[in-house]
Amino acid sequence: MNIFQKILGTIFPPYKFKIIRKEESYLLNSIVNALPKDFDDIKISTKKLKLFGLNDWVLYPGFKYLTVIVSQETLMKHKKRGKNYKIQGIEIYSKQNMKFESVEILVRDNMVEAIKINNNSLLLKNFDISKINIENISMTSFEFPPNDVEIFYDSLSNEIKGKLNIDDIFDIEFNGKTYFAFYDLQDGNYLAVDKKGKVYSLVHDATPMAKGLKYTFGEILNEISENKFDAEKHMDGRYIKNNNH
Repeated sequence: MNIFQKILGTIFPPYKFKIIRKEESYLLNSIVNALPKDFDDIKISTKKLKLFGLNDWVLYPGFKYLTVIVSQETLMKHKKRGKNYKIQGIEIYSKQNMKFESVEILVRDNMVEAIKINNNSLLLKNFDISKINIENISMTSFEFPPNDVEIFYDSLSNEIKGKLNIDDIFDIEFNGKTYFAFYDLQDGNYLAVDKKGKVYSLVHDATPMAKGLKYTFGEILNEISENKFDAEKHMDGRYIKNNNH
């Protein structure tokens, strides 16, 4: 990163945050990429994440959890529900403390969830990323509390659960409301339900973006399982025609 970019970051706060995100992502990927070959899957998935920040995790003091955007394709390919563990025994040289400091990584469902570097804030300038030691690396199982998707899934009836794959569900925050996407309409659009089970069509370039549908959750799942739901027709109906064109 050149000095001009650093100066811009101090003058314009949005640019400053962009620099911080870029440096946090570079530090995270440098550490993950130093892991042995056994961890190639999380190396690939971490590189595909769009990192928006490393944030304090009250539940696990010292750890910073990843705030990210991740594509459905990446989730489908790399997420493995229940593959939860902690990686220990990593060390990185701290230029701030003039010594190697321990690093721990939490992996949830086979994807990096959080990172901790002992005695350090996670600023790239504090570290020499050419000095990462993994000689004493080890991994132990780790139990996370249930997340929003798991809590939502557990609240469903057995009949509904039988028509869903929990690995296909993920949560989307929009206008302060949580939706649980369960069917891919392609190009970043989804069918989803809220916490009460009301069905919505989430189409990012339609108005409204989140539109409630007449189906019950069970009805739409039945149509999908019986190949009666026409996704293309549904999408055509979601776009508002501009009469001026």
